Amino acid sequence: MTRRSAVLGAVAIFLGSILILSLAWGLQHAALSNPPVLGKTAPRLAIETTSGSQVRVWELQGKPVVLNFWASWCGPCVEEGGVLARAAQAHSDVAFVGADNRDTTSGFSAFEQRHPHPYPAGPIVTGTYQSYGVAGLPATFFIDSQGVVLASFTGPLDSKTLEHYLGLIAS
Repeated sequence: MTRRSAVLGAVAIFLGSILILSLAWGLQHAALSNPPVLGKTAPRLAIETTSGSQVRVWELQGKPVVLNFWASWCGPCVEEGGVLARAAQAHSDVAFVGADNRDTTSGFSAFEQRHPHPYPAGPIVTGTYQSYGVAGLPATFFIDSQGVVLASFTGPLDSKTLEHYLGLIAS
């Protein structure tokens, strides 16, 4: 092997490593997709809980909000459910809201019975998931206490990633 081919091989390995690390980072930080609401006031959205009450996200101003779009048929949504429930219990200063997305009434009810959580969740009754730019589930939006969407994440959240985004909206 010549010196030139050894140098080319080393450069190829180095560039390949950078590419792999960049891909891994991008997959880990799926929030890099840029929904149209980032940096803007959160679109009006309300859900209806199993008790029949409505939770209007726009009325939660004054408190940071974690708005999670999910569905009963979404496996990754189930996967992140425990992470969101634990965070909601640990962060009473943050309002967590679950927006059931494109689901059936029976699917929603069954999901709520199997996967209880300490925050309100329900089908969307005012506004749409499209107004947030949601293209896949689960999708989570982090809204500051002034009602501005500071970040979003598409895919199931793990505890470490959720804590990072909570830090962005904490007062």
